[in-house]
Amino acid sequence: MSAWWSDLSRREQLLIMIAGGLAGVLFVSMLVVRPIAQWRSDAGRDVARARDGYELVASAAALAGRSTAPAPQHTVPLRQAITVSAAEAGIELIRIGTETDGQIETQPDLASGDQLFRWFAELEAQYGVIIAFADIQNTGDGAVNAQVLVFERPS
Repeated sequence: MSAWWSDLSRREQLLIMIAGGLAGVLFVSMLVVRPIAQWRSDAGRDVARARDGYELVASAAALAGRSTAPAPQHTVPLRQAITVSAAEAGIELIRIGTETDGQIETQPDLASGDQLFRWFAELEAQYGVIIAFADIQNTGDGAVNAQVLVFERPS
């Protein structure tokens, strides 16, 4: 290797050193700088997503805190209470599952967060129905996408 290097002219050695330096800069850029920049942008998106989730939960908590009266227990069947109250709230139910273990799984269409949480409060106040499980995502345009809502009437 040393013999090969010494056989090169000064100009060839300079060109090889410059090419090696550029390759080193490219290597550092691809393996160090770009991943750090990507992690930083991902962190920014995670912060925005967490902030949106916090605002959604805070608005739900504010709506839930308005009702101080205990939820009445009605004799209206659970499925009927959900469908009637959804229609009154202007929420279209895409899917309603069968009742198992006193719970019904539903999937409403896109709705505003305020509209959805008002519906939850109304269900609890009028029919004594609570949410056992919810998978809700903020779509970013003021609407929320509730993938799964499981309702039950506590005994």
